[in-house]
Amino acid sequence: MMDYANGWMNGSMGGGMWMWTVIGALVIVLLVVVILNQSKK
Repeated sequence: MMDYANGWMNGSMGGGMWMWTVIGALVIVLLVVVILNQSKK
């Protein structure tokens, strides 16, 4: 598992975790924006 994760993260230690955290935050922000836009209509 570690070899696989390190392979596509260029061997950065724990790089996968912060990347998924950033992606998760962006998804949540997008969902909030969509919900706010829908509620305005």
